[in-house]
Amino acid sequence: MRIVLLTFMILLLQPIPSFAKCKQADICEMMKKMDHFSILNECPGSGTLLKECKKVSDVKLAKLPAPNFVDNGDETITDTVNKLRWFKKGTNKRMKLKDAYGFAESENFAGSSNWRLPTLPELQTLLHPEKVVNASGKRSWIHPIFDHSKAHYYWTTTKCDEVSFIEETYQGKLQKKTCHKGESAAWLVLFKVGSSLWFLIQDAKHHVWLVQDLE
Repeated sequence: MRIVLLTFMILLLQPIPSFAKCKQADICEMMKKMDHFSILNECPGSGTLLKECKKVSDVKLAKLPAPNFVDNGDETITDTVNKLRWFKKGTNKRMKLKDAYGFAESENFAGSSNWRLPTLPELQTLLHPEKVVNASGKRSWIHPIFDHSKAHYYWTTTKCDEVSFIEETYQGKLQKKTCHKGESAAWLVLFKVGSSLWFLIQDAKHHVWLVQDLE
């Protein structure tokens, strides 16, 4: 009996592993701001919990139907299939995502004020399967009806907590891109290379391509 009690007391006196103090929710939150090595240094032995946080949703991004673009002659483009009206050209100014929302709400252009930021599926409809000369006279991976000449990244409202992975064909090869950053990151489109990718939102400044819904 004494041996059993002594063993129990020894176990109680053993230091609690540091990773036991780090809950999975804490580690998942750390992933939004820290790299894996820093997390393991903060919570040694937490590799299993880190792996759980890295799991992503298996829900695929819903694609929109192939668009049909028409130039309205007023620096806007209408997609008659998806009932959307686009700026013919993206902004030259870079801005934070929160400021981009405000910019869209205050914009009055081509006789309309109900402009907004696009979702990732919406902005991807502007991508072209080949690098072609567009309305700017420059070559880019965008539908030639649009005016695009700069290597700009464009914001979407789609965050990584909503869509954690995407599959896209990039220069003839199918690629899978995964984001573990939750609501702290958003997906963007880079027409200069014809690709979608994610960026951390905090302090990041990118360009905006506005769209509006047609009734």
